[in-house]
Amino acid sequence: MVPRIPAGEITPKGLIAIGQVAERYNLYSKITGGQRIDLFGARLDQLPAIWEELLAAGFETGHAYGKSLRTVKSCVGSTWCRYGVQDSTGFAIALENRYKGLRAPHKIKMAVSGCTRECAEAQSKDIGVIATDKGWNLYVCGNGGMKPRHADLFASDLDDATLLRYVDRLLMFYIRTGERLQRTSVWMDNLEGGLAYLRKVVIEDSLGIAAELEQEMARVVETYQCEWQTTLESPDRRALFQTTVNSPLPDETVRWSLERGQIRPSTEPLQRKEMPELLPWTEVCELEAIPAQAGIGARFGSQRIALFRLDDDVFALDDNEPGTQASVLSRGILGDSAGEPVVISPIYKQRFRLRDGQALDNSQQGVRSWPVKIQDGRVWVASPEMVVPQAVAS
Repeated sequence: MVPRIPAGEITPKGLIAIGQVAERYNLYSKITGGQRIDLFGARLDQLPAIWEELLAAGFETGHAYGKSLRTVKSCVGSTWCRYGVQDSTGFAIALENRYKGLRAPHKIKMAVSGCTRECAEAQSKDIGVIATDKGWNLYVCGNGGMKPRHADLFASDLDDATLLRYVDRLLMFYIRTGERLQRTSVWMDNLEGGLAYLRKVVIEDSLGIAAELEQEMARVVETYQCEWQTTLESPDRRALFQTTVNSPLPDETVRWSLERGQIRPSTEPLQRKEMPELLPWTEVCELEAIPAQAGIGARFGSQRIALFRLDDDVFALDDNEPGTQASVLSRGILGDSAGEPVVISPIYKQRFRLRDGQALDNSQQGVRSWPVKIQDGRVWVASPEMVVPQAVAS
């Protein structure tokens, strides 16, 4: 969980609330580089209760992993610093609240510095804003990371409204024309005409689409929703937050140890109970208990399996993602590769065929496939060792 903390500004009451949640649920907490607080280590079934507490304390979801706005970093600005010439914190909060619902080809990071000393490091961000005596300088399409790119100065001495108008247009133009998983830095490098062309489109409206871009951004702002709140209000979505569809037992793969005074993932091997004697076919759940076009975890004796429902077909694989001890494959993303149904694992983004568990990106890797059949709206699973392939009805 990563609660949104616009510009890193947080009240003492908010800090206490996060601390209480972390203590109550035994969570690992960490200050991020984007002026937020990460909370790690919750079990899937604990998430709704944790979100309810954080929402009650005034927080909302922060998009830590989405292709969306991450954070708007800021310094303390003119309010608390003798060098500051503008209220960088206040303007950073306004930027984050405006663009927090945006979805884009890749992640977007922003920053606002209250003077040219640049304590918020705005010139390494997709959108960087630096205060001047006359307003704001706008920098665009920078990023840090493995391939750092210095942001380009786009416009100088802008007032608040003009800067927001330019950012609205630029981001929507990027969303329209950028390739999937393409950062703004790469987009700019590949843009024919480069910075000069982008200035003509955004500032001079050379394509005649400025008003349309602004209207599209206005719709994004108006339709923002907090995903935590939306999930809690939907019984169907809340039903997905159970460790396994056929057992109330908690997730035994979420384990922690105390190291140097900090809670860290345990590296001790999992101790599993001996598998009880099972019939060739075991009834697991109702078909409707598996979310459509998605997956959910289940128990087969002492084993953790992942059930996936695609249209009228159900597939079953081991739930453990290779290379980890985490039972998370059931939370992967379903899709297809050349017409072959696959699941993309949530940790290492590996692709596995649903029909046999073979990894598409590594011929030496795969997960076990379990025979499945559906009878009278019920899902039955058998151990791969108990049923010969010819007897499987799917």
